[in-house]
Amino acid sequence: MLSIAKVAAAYEYHLQFSAAAGARSIMVAGYYYMNSTVGGDCSYYTQGACSGRGCRPPPPVYYYDTCTWDLFGNLLNETPGAPTPPAPLYQSGTEIVYANGFLSYTGKDTRNFGFVETPSAHYSWQSVNGGYADIPDAPYTIAATLISDGDYAVNFDGASVITQIYGTVTPSSGNASVTGNTCVGSVAPGSTCTVTVTYDPTVITCTASPYGYAYTGIDLSLITGTGSTTDFTQRFTVTGVKICDDG
Repeated sequence: MLSIAKVAAAYEYHLQFSAAAGARSIMVAGYYYMNSTVGGDCSYYTQGACSGRGCRPPPPVYYYDTCTWDLFGNLLNETPGAPTPPAPLYQSGTEIVYANGFLSYTGKDTRNFGFVETPSAHYSWQSVNGGYADIPDAPYTIAATLISDGDYAVNFDGASVITQIYGTVTPSSGNASVTGNTCVGSVAPGSTCTVTVTYDPTVITCTASPYGYAYTGIDLSLITGTGSTTDFTQRFTVTGVKICDDG
């Protein structure tokens, strides 16, 4: 009975896999454990385009492959030849479980992704990640709040931020710095903390935009002991920037 007992608590990580452009019928599933890794299927096929009267589409090209992931769903390698699907151990909700590891289990979800459930420290951003804002040409403060939502406390070892340019009319990206951080040390499950970033676009000397716009953004990274990390990003349209003199 222990071999098919579901783990009481674990965080679900998707099995990462990028198929070729135009891929169809993508199958990603974890089938077995081997030396602290997950192995399984990562197969699909592609179909060439066809147009015009009497056109016959080329035959599909099939990619039957085996992939290996770590216990946090990160792809380690891909080799030709698909594994034989084992019989499922059980199904719980949308999860079809094929194998149990030590306090972990893996399989596929009927919502069309493979997964591995692993007890671990984890965090998620509560502030809108990947957002966008129109801001004036003046220092701007962003408060990025996250929650420790894994099985164990998250240990934070620092935060850093860089600026980025989006588009072709902005010659520089501005400056950014971490000006506040309560995500330090150990943050227990269920607790939140906040990293504050101050972005300064005033160092952008001018823009090629005829409207005085600069297109920039920030990318905030955290140093943690978790199995996976997610940067916090935000894009800006800075208004009121001096227009560059073409002469």
